Amino acid sequence: MATPNASSLPNEIYLSIFSHLSIPDLLAASLVCHKWHASFISFLFSNLFIKSSRQFFLLNKYRLLKRHSNLILSLTLFKLHLSPQDKQLILSTCKKLNKLTLIKCHNIDSDFLKDILRNNKDSIEIFNIWGERSNNNSRNEIISTEINNELLSPMLEFCGNLRELRICGAEITDNILIRLTSDEEISTENFIPGESTFGSQQDKLATPPTSPISNNTYPHLHSLDLTECFNLTAFGIAELFSPDNLPSFHSLTLQHNPQNELDLEFFEFLADSFKFHSFNIIILNSKRFDEKNKKVLHTFARITKDLEVLGTKKDNVHVIKREKEMIDSEILNSFQISSPFIYS
Repeated sequence: MATPNASSLPNEIYLSIFSHLSIPDLLAASLVCHKWHASFISFLFSNLFIKSSRQFFLLNKYRLLKRHSNLILSLTLFKLHLSPQDKQLILSTCKKLNKLTLIKCHNIDSDFLKDILRNNKDSIEIFNIWGERSNNNSRNEIISTEINNELLSPMLEFCGNLRELRICGAEITDNILIRLTSDEEISTENFIPGESTFGSQQDKLATPPTSPISNNTYPHLHSLDLTECFNLTAFGIAELFSPDNLPSFHSLTLQHNPQNELDLEFFEFLADSFKFHSFNIIILNSKRFDEKNKKVLHTFARITKDLEVLGTKKDNVHVIKREKEMIDSEILNSFQISSPFIYS
C-alpha cells in the first residue's frame, strides 16, 4: 500500500488547515505545489469578504469572480455603495451561495435582494442583513439603505431553505414576522401602543387550532435574530409561535422594548410556554428615548435587575446588557467574519 503524502489529502482537509494559518504562511503554502495552490484559491474564494468598491473593480477587471464563481459559498459585503454594475456582477456569478451577509450597505434595492435569493434559493441557508438608522451616522458618512418591509418582502418567497435569518438594525414591523408564518399580511392598524395585546396573544397561543394547519413556509428555519429592531410588538413576536408554523424554530434574539410590550412579563411568558426554545434578550440603556420617555430611563436599573433574575431562573433565557448600540467591530465579530482576506 502506498504511503499517503501531503498532496493527496482531500480538499476539505486543506481548507481546515489553511483556516489556522497566517497570511504569510498561506501565501508560502500556496507555492508548494499545484494541489496546494488550488486548495489555497478554493479557501480564498469560498468565504469572500469585501468592504470596498475598488475590490469589485479589480475582481471584475481580472475576471476573478467569473473564473472562480463555482467556489463562492459565502459572501459578505460591508458598508459598500453598490453600483448597478456591482449588483449585476454579483447576480451573474454568485449562484451557489450557502451564506449571504449584507452589513450597512448603500443602494440595496428590493429587486436585487429578490434576484440574488432567487438565484441561490436551492443552496442558501443563512441570510444576514444589518441596517443603520440615520441618527447613528456621522455627517461625513453615506447613510446605508434602510431595512424595512418594502425592501425585504419581495425576497421572502425565495427563502424557503433558510436555517438562520438575521434582520438587525432594521425598521421592520410585525408584518415581516407575519410573512414568515403566512403568505398574507395582517394589518395592525387597530393596535394602539400602550393598550394590552398580551392577554389576547396568550389566549391565542394556548388555544389549539380548530382545523389542521400546515403552513411550513420556512420548514428549516431554526434561528431568528431581531437585534435593534425597535418597531416590533408582542403581537408580531407571538405570531412566530402559532401552532404548526416554523416547525424547526427554536432560537430567538430580541431587544427589550417596553413601549411595544416586549417586557419582563412577555419574556417570562415565552420562557415558560416554550421551554424547548432559547431566548436571547438584549437590554439597551439607550439615549434614543426622548424627553417624553424619562420613565423608561429611570426604571432601567430595575428592569435590568428583573431580567437578569429571570435569566438565572430560566435555563432557556440569556440576558445581554449593553450600554450602547453595537459598533462595527462588534457587528463583524457577531457575524463571525473570520476570513483573513479582507479586501480594501
